[in-house]
Amino acid sequence: MKLPEGFMFSQSSLQDYQDCARRFQLRYLEHCRWPAPQTTDALEFERDMRLGHAFHRLMSQLHSGVPAEALEAGAEADPELAHWWANYQSAPPQALPEALRGTELTLSTALAGCRLEARYDLLAGAPGGRWVIIDWKTNRRRAPRSTLSQRLQTRIYPFVLVEAGATLNSGVPIAAEQVEMLYWFAEFPAQAERFPYDSGAHLADALALDGLLREIQALSEDGFAKTDDRRRCRYCVYRSLCWEDVLAGALAELEEPAEGEAALEGLDLETVEPIPF
Repeated sequence: MKLPEGFMFSQSSLQDYQDCARRFQLRYLEHCRWPAPQTTDALEFERDMRLGHAFHRLMSQLHSGVPAEALEAGAEADPELAHWWANYQSAPPQALPEALRGTELTLSTALAGCRLEARYDLLAGAPGGRWVIIDWKTNRRRAPRSTLSQRLQTRIYPFVLVEAGATLNSGVPIAAEQVEMLYWFAEFPAQAERFPYDSGAHLADALALDGLLREIQALSEDGFAKTDDRRRCRYCVYRSLCWEDVLAGALAELEEPAEGEAALEGLDLETVEPIPF
């Protein structure tokens, strides 16, 4: 399969492929318009996405040096956003390196003749010391550790940082043992989930991701099979192209954040209305 000119693989696109190869094809190769609502409560889902964008913007401003007190008024503009802001103030991620704080940083590395990129909500690091990847989660339900450990994001973000992080570290490669992935949940601020990294995991990820990219490139146009797990289809905007009898799922039952992540990953925070201060 010939990929589009300049195509860049990401954790969202590869997660889509792993969940359903046909969805990957429709979204990233055919650029198909979304023919179905995401959930039964489409307006509520859209509101959640807007609030998620606003919270990411708020955290970007805060960790870019805007004083917290200057962001208070904007954070309190919406009750739910104010609730997340209060949660952050009460239980922010602990023991983060101070030397470097980068928000919305994008790194990429060559792999299997392609490019693989990662966009970090927040990266906190110290030359010669620890590097912590922080990802903000605003889902209503908290995914269990077992689910998060299987998500490609948990593998790709540390992998790309080790491969390409020297540009942030005065040209010195970042060792896998220096890297940690941290998920912080706006609804569950005291239940952050940490995933340490090491050279063994990095080698395993290199082999697995290389194989995954080569597998995709080797497929013919009719080789992108749709998933047999129709539970996934309930939250897929392309379900009407594959099935006539699969109805949209309820937003309250959505646990895995794949679709919201895809939207956030493609978001340019400069296009989002900033929190006033």
